[in-house]
Amino acid sequence: MAQTNSTNNSETIKGSTFAQPLMAKSTLISNSLTQPLKLATGSIFKVVSGSNEQVQDKDGNEVVRAVYKVQSLNSKLLPLATELEVKIKGQKCLLTEQDNVDLMFNTKMIIVAFDDLALWSFNGREGLTASAIRPLELNNEQIQRIVGGHHAQG
Repeated sequence: MAQTNSTNNSETIKGSTFAQPLMAKSTLISNSLTQPLKLATGSIFKVVSGSNEQVQDKDGNEVVRAVYKVQSLNSKLLPLATELEVKIKGQKCLLTEQDNVDLMFNTKMIIVAFDDLALWSFNGREGLTASAIRPLELNNEQIQRIVGGHHAQG
C-alpha cells in the first residue's frame, strides 16, 4: 500500500507528481480561486487515519464515502501538523484496520496527494472534498525536503 518510514531507497521524485494541472481557458476565475486553497492546504499530506461513512445522495440512495484525516506537509499558510479532513464520495477508504493501527503507533507513514481538492463552506462550517487519493512513494529524505521551509511558521 504505502511505504514505511524506515525505507532508505534513493528514488527521486518524478516530475509528474508535482506537475502543474492544465487550466481550462474558459474558467479563469475558478482556476485563480484554486491557487489560494493550495497555499492553505498544501498538496502533499501525511495520513493520520482513514475510515468509511455512509451518506445519502440527492436521490436518497446510500453511497459510501472515504474519510481521511491528514496533516499537510507543505502548507504555506497553516502551521505544520494542522489536521484536515478530506472526504471522497463514491470511494471506499484505501486503509485497512491494520493500517490505522500502524499509523496510530507510528510504525507506518503514508504520504498522499488528492485529485481535485476542493473547499466547501455552508452555515459557518467548511470541509474539503476530493475526487481521488494517490499514495506517493517518498523516502524520508524527500519528505524532509518537502517539509523543510515549505510550511507556515506556527
